[in-house]
Amino acid sequence: MLRECFLEKAKRAFRLHIVQIWIMLCCTLCYVLLSSVASYTAYGQTQGQSTSTTNTENVGSPLLRNLILSTDLLYSVRLVNGDVLVGTIREVLSKDAVAQELQGSTAAVPQEQIEEAIRLEHMLGVLTIFASEILEIIPYGDVYRHSHRMYIMPTAEPIAKNAFIGIWQLFVAYAGFGIAEYVSCTAGRTFLPGVLPQEQATLVNIKLTPFRTVLDTQGAELILCAGGNLALLNEYNPLGHIYAGATLKGKRTSFTAHIFSKLNEPSMYTIRGGNLFALELSYAAGTYGIGLGIDSRFSDRHDVHFIGELWAPDVLRPRISTVLLGLRLGNTSLSMDFGVAIAPQPIAIPFVCVAWTPL
Repeated sequence: MLRECFLEKAKRAFRLHIVQIWIMLCCTLCYVLLSSVASYTAYGQTQGQSTSTTNTENVGSPLLRNLILSTDLLYSVRLVNGDVLVGTIREVLSKDAVAQELQGSTAAVPQEQIEEAIRLEHMLGVLTIFASEILEIIPYGDVYRHSHRMYIMPTAEPIAKNAFIGIWQLFVAYAGFGIAEYVSCTAGRTFLPGVLPQEQATLVNIKLTPFRTVLDTQGAELILCAGGNLALLNEYNPLGHIYAGATLKGKRTSFTAHIFSKLNEPSMYTIRGGNLFALELSYAAGTYGIGLGIDSRFSDRHDVHFIGELWAPDVLRPRISTVLLGLRLGNTSLSMDFGVAIAPQPIAIPFVCVAWTPL
């Protein structure tokens, strides 16, 4: 009888938490839609006025093909000397166009040395850059392909085409992939030496990104997500969560916030790691927590980011919160994270993470 009453109360509490989470998410969506109508309309008008064409005629260099000439699309141009220039491409010049411009030059240039070039609108002015000086040209939005995650915390951005594999602290392997622009799946598992397979930890997370909008003409975006995850702290210690979150993405800095709730019983866990450790953990069903994160690119570099995370698994017990602070060195395929995690008591634990985005 007592067991049936307990199960009935647990079911009611579960339904109530689901309803509360979705009410908060719906209210946030309504607020965002109402507050961004004017700015989104203005941005759409600006987009409609801009021109966008692709110039491929008479272009022999593969680097200069299929470039979009638009005042709204930034490119990152990496030169052979290591410099990186960011700007919009005004024009792609064929060899004939370059030769015609050089006709008025006082210095004679042999015909075989004439090559194709681009005109890049940069903060220093309009620059003419020859193809032989260019190592790589990619859209600026593809330079940093790791914005869908911080250290542990997922942002609201979808993984999309940026599937990755990585290793955290040398004993946690994890990977993630995206389905279109809406579904992101990640999974990880520990491989602690000396710990039995049934005592390892496993995590599976599924995130949906149903909404994103541009807030102003500078390209600032607001992205919303919702999802759930299941963690196994040993095979007999399941933890299930649902969460809703938002990311405000600016030109150099993005802010992420999540609210989450633990769904399942029990409230007490014993976590074992072979003969290495045994921990007692209290984490009641229905507990609400928050996560906050910041990802900020250094202004004078294009490949170094400061990243910070705050995890408060129980808003009623802020003393058990954990902070992660560190740096990320990342390019179009590889990211390396270094930092320190500050846990209660307090304890400072250094960490390192490496992730590879192969495609």
